[in-house]
Amino acid sequence: MTENASTTTTARRETFGGIVYRIYAFKGWVERARKRIRLFREVDVDVESNFRTALREDPEDEKDNSGFLSFTIDEHGNAFYLWTCLVSLVALHPLVFTALSVFQDVHPFLRTTGPINLLLDLINILDLIAHTRIEYVENGVAVKNLSKLMHHRLKSTFFILDVIAVVPTESLEVFGESFFWARINRLTKCYRLFNFSTQTDTRTTSPHAFGLFKLIFICMVIFHWNGCLYFHISKVYNYATARLEHWIFSYDKIINPILATCATDDPYDKNFCDTDDLLITHLPDNEVQSTVTSFMSTWDNKTETLKFANFFRQYALSFYWSALTLVTLGEQPSPCTTFQNAFEIGDTLLGLVIFAVIVGDVGNMVVAINLRKSEFENVLDGCKRFMVYRKVPHLLRNKAVEYFGYVWAHGGAQVDEEEIAEFLPPRLFGEIAVEIHMDTLKKVKLFEDCDPRLLYELILKLQLRVYSPMDYICKKGEVGTEMYIVKEGFVEVVSEDGQTIFVTLPAGFVFGELSILNIPGNKNKNLRTASVRSKGYSDLYVLDKEDLWEALREYPQAKDSLIQKGIQILEKDKMIDPDMVDDDEGDFNGPIEDYIEHLNQEILKITAVVDDAEKNIHASQQKMKNRLFGVEMELIEEMKKMKEGMGECEEKGLKFWKKKRTSVCLL
Repeated sequence: MTENASTTTTARRETFGGIVYRIYAFKGWVERARKRIRLFREVDVDVESNFRTALREDPEDEKDNSGFLSFTIDEHGNAFYLWTCLVSLVALHPLVFTALSVFQDVHPFLRTTGPINLLLDLINILDLIAHTRIEYVENGVAVKNLSKLMHHRLKSTFFILDVIAVVPTESLEVFGESFFWARINRLTKCYRLFNFSTQTDTRTTSPHAFGLFKLIFICMVIFHWNGCLYFHISKVYNYATARLEHWIFSYDKIINPILATCATDDPYDKNFCDTDDLLITHLPDNEVQSTVTSFMSTWDNKTETLKFANFFRQYALSFYWSALTLVTLGEQPSPCTTFQNAFEIGDTLLGLVIFAVIVGDVGNMVVAINLRKSEFENVLDGCKRFMVYRKVPHLLRNKAVEYFGYVWAHGGAQVDEEEIAEFLPPRLFGEIAVEIHMDTLKKVKLFEDCDPRLLYELILKLQLRVYSPMDYICKKGEVGTEMYIVKEGFVEVVSEDGQTIFVTLPAGFVFGELSILNIPGNKNKNLRTASVRSKGYSDLYVLDKEDLWEALREYPQAKDSLIQKGIQILEKDKMIDPDMVDDDEGDFNGPIEDYIEHLNQEILKITAVVDDAEKNIHASQQKMKNRLFGVEMELIEEMKKMKEGMGECEEKGLKFWKKKRTSVCLL
């Protein structure tokens, strides 16, 4: 009784503990569920509301509204790219002339550019309007609704820059006669230059050359603005009184060139002028002044000064100073004031950064340009070392090296089709491949009027292969497992010994297509009927037999059609034997793994038949044993009866006689 009570108490305790555990587990689950709900609310992930929003969307929004002003623009189209080019040229105007306004001699020209500025502002306004019609992608679909496009543009930061660029600050006369401040707001339009660069990068066929052009352009713009800033500082320090040794701009640093009008290279000419200054440099100090005065009188009326405009001299020297400073070459007069010193230090630091960026970009550009070539050369060097290590004959070595040269010269090593196929979406790469090969495949009699879907599958399975001069593509008597399309070069159909050339096949020709179909009744038994070799270097697209039959299994009707066409082609050449049965060979075609699986299935079928036959044999044997046992028993009974009859006859002194089932005793 005590044991039963303790057991009941323990069970109650365990039951109570289990209940408490379940309560705490449920409480934890509720807290985790609340956290998940709060997280979903924070990130606005509400499936039901999104579904209702999708249901509320009006399908009419995506329809094109009729009207002249209801157009939309594809930012990846050619028309918008040309418009971007025009707007980029417009953006260059303030980028160049705004900084040039620090030169006083440019102001008369800037005053005459009013109509041009109005035209440029009009283009900027049109560009602002055009950007409100640019399509954008939402959930993978291009949005063409005008109100959505407008709302999307208004939320963009670039819309604010467009508005600032078209503010007529010149007409408002807020900045007086300052050309710089009156046109500086147009610089916000320079972001269109980056748009032009991005679109050109995706369109140009010479991206490295365009990248080099961009680098040079950016350097020129930086040198331009830094040089104009340098001249503005020189104006503040009154460059008119500056001398050669001063840090600021000075006309003494860039004098007009003086050209001699007399002969300076022929001492026997009557107009010869001696330009040797050795006498001056070796004279004592007290004789230099008199010698210089004498020389000046000697050269009087024998020289001509080539005069340049002040603006040209000012800008040329400022640009030169900017370039030397930013590339950290120096060779400039030392600063004279604290501000000049601080500006020189800041400019030098900026130049260090710019120079590092330039060197880095140039290095990356050179690496990118030579990357494919360096990889190709590494493979070539490895092949050479391998051939030397394995003691390959020189003839084969030269042939291999020539092959590498051909592949590089014809772009085969510079463009990897497999790499492109892996990067591009399968459907897009398929469209490109169809555009390249569809016309060629349709010229083949076997594939005329074939299912386009099957042709699409076959085109994706084509592989490019390069053959060297005199390489055999296939030989007579070999089992045909590939079909060939000549992409480039020539191939020759030759005799078995290679001495006789029957015909030369040009680019676009297809051969070997019948041997991969396993046509029933083919007298050639899928063997090559001729030897084909490459005349020179030849590029061939190859379709494997397994790939063909893998595609044909998906299109059984196309398979039957191709085989019938193959039979018709062979019948014309009298290569079909109706008595030959190749159905067993033609029942299955495909990869070896599938063929093994097919054999396993056939073995299972045969095993099942054998098992049934074995069961029938056992049943027949059992029946036979039963029948033999019955016959034996009947025979034993008969023998017993005979013995009994013979005994009775002997007792009576009679003879026993038996015929069939009748037995009697005779006298």
